[in-house]
Amino acid sequence: MRAGFFFDFDGTLVDTFGGIVTAVQQQRAQLSAEPLTAEEIRRHIGWGLGHLLSRCHPTLDARRPADLPPPGQALPEIERDLPELIPQFRRIYAEVMMQGTRVYPGLAELCRRWDRRGAVLAIISNKPERFVRLILAAIGLCDPFALVLGGDSLEVRKPDPKVVRHTIRTLELATERCLMIGDGELDLEVAVAAGISSCGVTWGLLPEARVREIGATHIVRSAEELDACLARYVG
Repeated sequence: MRAGFFFDFDGTLVDTFGGIVTAVQQQRAQLSAEPLTAEEIRRHIGWGLGHLLSRCHPTLDARRPADLPPPGQALPEIERDLPELIPQFRRIYAEVMMQGTRVYPGLAELCRRWDRRGAVLAIISNKPERFVRLILAAIGLCDPFALVLGGDSLEVRKPDPKVVRHTIRTLELATERCLMIGDGELDLEVAVAAGISSCGVTWGLLPEARVREIGATHIVRSAEELDACLARYVG
């Protein structure tokens, strides 16, 4: 049975933060709001587009940074505007998404190498699937991935374990040979919920101490360390 390696996208495989931050700032400007710091925007990435736009909405500016509601808490006064905000953001992001976007060092080669070796690679992201595919095409990294799931590909998204189970079932893999690789809390949480191993990378959203606290099966600090980690699941 082949090994299955499931990659998060933003902050794990590709550094996309520049384009996301630019798009959020431009949308806020259209709403006549002052810019946020890049770090304030970054802390809301990874939970899905609705979460990002609601937490970066000007309505919450008086509560930043200490008094923001926790992830998952409903914000009806903002969420009612999401049907208008999301298409607006997507139009902006389509124009700026490649600003500063780059594959993290060594990861393009790593993905191609493990694809050649017979591993099955997939992307499980909460980013809209269209943008994941557009960026993969722009950086020339579509071929290694047998499956690409975005936050709008299924009825559920991370941290719901159904996303991982769908991937395992679709690609005909064995649970014990699968590994979720990610930089955020949802990546590690979905692995636990789905009963697969996880690998936390330290070059994305979370500091290493937080990755350890969440309880990743493995922690890696470079493409070389990730390569060695993946080798444990082959053979």
